[in-house]
Amino acid sequence: MPHTLLPLEVELLYETMPCNAMRVAQEPKTTAPHACAYFRQWGTYHSFDYVIDGPQPKPGIPTRVKYVGRAPLIPEALSGCRKAPIVGVGINPNLPGWGRSKRGALNPSFDDYRQYAHYFRYRSTDKLIVKGQAYQDAGGGPHDTPFSDFELNIAPDAEGNRLVEAELDTQTFYRDYQELLRDLAEQMHWADARLSVGEDLAYMNMVACPSARWTTAPIAGEPDLPPMTTAQRDGIVSECFRERRYFLRQLVQSLQRVLLIISQSTAGVFLGEMAGRFTQGNPQAGENVRDLLDRDIRLRYGTLPDGSDVEAKVIFSPHFTGTPEAFAQFRPKVLAHLVSAAQEGVLTFNQTTKHLVRSRGACVFCPMLEVGPCDYEDELEPISLQPRFFAAAASNVQIKAEKDTQLDLLAQIEPTGRAPIRETWAAAEERVPVPEQGAIEP
Repeated sequence: MPHTLLPLEVELLYETMPCNAMRVAQEPKTTAPHACAYFRQWGTYHSFDYVIDGPQPKPGIPTRVKYVGRAPLIPEALSGCRKAPIVGVGINPNLPGWGRSKRGALNPSFDDYRQYAHYFRYRSTDKLIVKGQAYQDAGGGPHDTPFSDFELNIAPDAEGNRLVEAELDTQTFYRDYQELLRDLAEQMHWADARLSVGEDLAYMNMVACPSARWTTAPIAGEPDLPPMTTAQRDGIVSECFRERRYFLRQLVQSLQRVLLIISQSTAGVFLGEMAGRFTQGNPQAGENVRDLLDRDIRLRYGTLPDGSDVEAKVIFSPHFTGTPEAFAQFRPKVLAHLVSAAQEGVLTFNQTTKHLVRSRGACVFCPMLEVGPCDYEDELEPISLQPRFFAAAASNVQIKAEKDTQLDLLAQIEPTGRAPIRETWAAAEERVPVPEQGAIEP
């Protein structure tokens, strides 16, 4: 049950951070393992914590961090500003350290909600990694696999902290997002724009926990890759997407104006789950993304208390890096859809902030979780028919009114006659590996 007076965006963070760890660590040993325990079969990975405890003093992900050894990966929240008007959507996060060239990848392992909030607010195109000579000096090599117990050889300081200077490792997938934003600004002649991933385009997944492949079948040449059973797949989707509703709740809090659905497999799942919510374009779950790109497609979130409808433009795309040849061919159409959204006014540019105007709805995420001040506070318009309120001083009455309206939208957007999970999600197994994000490499 949602906590009545806890803002939805904050409630989601409190629930997501411990979710998989709680399920695996606290289930009674006398019962069958929970379906989400499957993600532990992917092994453990080099992990880091922030050097400074508690709230972080400034935006951005620091490169000087505490190495804390090997750990399973934590579930991921939406990356970026909660009110960014564009969101990229995938099936589930990829594993940075699965691929052999990324074994020095560092993954967050926080015990403080405010640090978790800070990381997923400011992670943009880069992740942290120890590589090259530094990785070799720390003992890294072929023996360092997700199924080993090897830890980097980093000497502790006087306080026992193993401090490391990591590098920012730009992910090709996220860089492609950034290049789309750059080209959008150029075509709209926003000469002084500072559009960026994290600020104007956030990204999230329909399932919160990472794996290098979403599959129930073994992968040729990858004997260590653990496929799910169909029961695990159905249990994960039931728990994460349909019952806990992390994705859908974030969607109605963010109310992005443009949804960028990445890959054929994601398109199939998204269309299957959102069937009946499309007001324009008539997309069908089995359609090829190449055909979907030829139409103007709109998703209806729902009706607000003032009688107005809230909707989003939905753009489908081949996978940027999993199918680079296909994406290169169809990228001009993806960009044309973004430009059309700007020309129509779905996306608008703020000359003061040099970023895109935020989506409708209030947000108290950054001030309440001590991430920092909200850079867009003057733009935020509650959907609950109340005057604009300031995040740092929002009252319980204001928060409850906004949350009630968000939950009403959630009730409107949730399908009442969904197809079984095994039908809706089977096509998701077609996902192509993405080497830059830690998937299978030759």
